[in-house]
Amino acid sequence: MPLYGDSGERIAYEVTPGPEGAPPIVLIHGFTASRASFLSNIPGLARRFTVVSVELLGHGESDAPASVEAYGPGPATARLRGLLDALGYDRVLLCGHSLGAALALRFALDEPDRLAGLVVLNSNSAAGTPAWREAALPGMRSMAAAIREHGVGVMKETRLYPGHSKRLPPEARDALIASFERARPEGFAGTAEGLVVNINSWERLPELSVPTLIVIGDRDLDFVKNAPAFVDRLPEGLADTFTIEGAGHAANLEQPALFNAAVIGFAEAIGYIETPPPQLPAAPPGGSMALRAIGGAMVLGGASLLVAAVFIGRQGSGTSQARPDAIPTAARSAVQQPSPVETVSGVRTAGPGARNPGEPATPPAATASASPGTPSKSPTAPPTVTPTTARAAGPPPPPPPTATPTPSPVPSATSTPSGPYASIAGPSTVAAGAAATYIDTSQPAHVRSDWTFLGQVKPHQPGVTISFPSAPGCYPVTLTVYFADPPATKTATMNVAVGGAACP
Repeated sequence: MPLYGDSGERIAYEVTPGPEGAPPIVLIHGFTASRASFLSNIPGLARRFTVVSVELLGHGESDAPASVEAYGPGPATARLRGLLDALGYDRVLLCGHSLGAALALRFALDEPDRLAGLVVLNSNSAAGTPAWREAALPGMRSMAAAIREHGVGVMKETRLYPGHSKRLPPEARDALIASFERARPEGFAGTAEGLVVNINSWERLPELSVPTLIVIGDRDLDFVKNAPAFVDRLPEGLADTFTIEGAGHAANLEQPALFNAAVIGFAEAIGYIETPPPQLPAAPPGGSMALRAIGGAMVLGGASLLVAAVFIGRQGSGTSQARPDAIPTAARSAVQQPSPVETVSGVRTAGPGARNPGEPATPPAATASASPGTPSKSPTAPPTVTPTTARAAGPPPPPPPTATPTPSPVPSATSTPSGPYASIAGPSTVAAGAAATYIDTSQPAHVRSDWTFLGQVKPHQPGVTISFPSAPGCYPVTLTVYFADPPATKTATMNVAVGGAACP
């Protein structure tokens, strides 16, 4: 990986090219991690962006100086600014995870003109209050002292060690473990003592002027608890929240398709990238336009570019409306809160219930039903092919009698949606007791998407991961979409066949 900066304080980075002219998105990982924190996201994001993944000082292939001052907020933001200058980027979309998000937030406060938008993913360093800082700082100093004395191996007993994570894609998990094992004690100790707590910008949050997306893994109970106060402190209408169901601290790796869809939808909503025109291919036999099997195939194939102008609740002024109500109420009441030191982890183990992104998903069938008012497209029957049979040698048979020609029927026109419609992408057949992900692919851009399934209602979600019962049966998944211009409400329903059940 190339390095940027002065000798001894260089940071590693990697540029993954996107389409010609694609604008840059800069990704910054969390404490004890590396660029591998975004390994499952980079291919999908590179379909729409030039992706720049940066490794913090003391992490990955970056230098690890002994001086604590080198890791402080001022030098950290200066290095990031210098890297953008060296790469020739005037404005970028900046995305950070955990500690990386706190650094991205500080950069947005210091250099708002350099950012088109900000993405904050599960960051207690960003959301921490002054009381959190006071409680966390002694623990970070003790951690730094232990690392200097015993090496980074002492952290393997904490939640900061990526080897404890069970729900990460194997490739990303192995890469994170490898970068952890290569880490120098000076790097982790300097970061713990100089950056983790000091980067917090609670007092300056009302100054933020950059459009912001806050991504919450609903299994990351620490951030779920801290996010409402964090959102409320930001300027009104500046931020949107997006909750990823069934995902923990490393939500972007656990549910890469949903995370990428959220980021791309946010970038489209703020005008950083163009919204592609709706793609309306012919529906497969037995399917409907609203529930295109092609959409499900793209999701299940790992294509992270399904965005469908996802979820951003835009007002007339073009700003976004913060939605703390998108944070699940039930998840806000944590059973046992970890210490402030534990809340700064770079990779955490998610709780049970979500499908491992590495598991193969059941391919989507083409059968799905849409509610009344959802446009559909009639399939065109394939041409009839008359088989040719081998004939024994001999005189040719007499010609058949001349038949009176009959006029060919005029083909009926297939309907094309002329207005807003609801659409679900996801598998229509699932194994008993398995989980599956469903994404809103409705068109055009809309202000809200609500899901109903198994007696639950999930509002303000561009997608959901559903854990189906072990009992075979047909389980409907319903999406209700609200459009603003012109005002309209559309619904789509997919009957999911679980455990081999036959659904109408």
